[in-house]
Amino acid sequence: MRRNWSEDEVRAALLLYLRLEFGKFHKGNPDVIALASRIGRSASAVALKLTNLAALDDSVPQRGMANASATDRKVWQQFLTSPETLIRDTTPLAGSDDLPAVDGFAERQSRYEAQQSQPQATTITRRQGQGFFREMILASYRSRCALTGLEDTRLLTASHIVGWAEDRLLRFNPHNGLCLNALHDRAFDRHLISFDEDYRMIIAPDVPKAARSQLERTDSTRLAMPARFLPSQDFLERHRRHMWLRCN
Repeated sequence: MRRNWSEDEVRAALLLYLRLEFGKFHKGNPDVIALASRIGRSASAVALKLTNLAALDDSVPQRGMANASATDRKVWQQFLTSPETLIRDTTPLAGSDDLPAVDGFAERQSRYEAQQSQPQATTITRRQGQGFFREMILASYRSRCALTGLEDTRLLTASHIVGWAEDRLLRFNPHNGLCLNALHDRAFDRHLISFDEDYRMIIAPDVPKAARSQLERTDSTRLAMPARFLPSQDFLERHRRHMWLRCN
């Protein structure tokens, strides 16, 4: 007898969907196989569920098959409304503190969070799910810096537009991220650069000439657009305001 997908299973599939690039939703993908094994389904069934979820993603032109279930739609809406809740509610199925342990993900997340940790008392609390945000944003940008095209993931960062501490509700919003190299991420985080209404880079007037020259070494001054989840102009406007306030 055919078994309907539970909400927990769909959540786990959605979290995998968000971390995979398009073209990788196939039954031979090790991450698809790992999830299938954990929830007791075939790899083909998981691959089909990923394409069904793609049908709900209006941020991409290459939509999936239009036969998503009511449960799929409910879980997708939960993600759009409260990404943090989706991550937390998937924990029982995952059997871990954060996310489903798909192929190699737990190791990558642990390494990343260890690199980000600092000894100060104010930063000891672990930023739960930050590794997930990184993989989601890098997948959206096909693991390329949106300014330079750099493809070495060791030098790429999922940059929050509205900062982590600034707005808790936006921490895992996929429209609140950019994939930038380490230099431009640091400048963006410190409001030394921002992006205008056409996604073109703005360099703050107080940046010295030598540093400005380094920041201008890009493929284009305009951000390359991601495969899904365009960066929100509302969030970028908040970022620009911070930059101008800092300069004045």
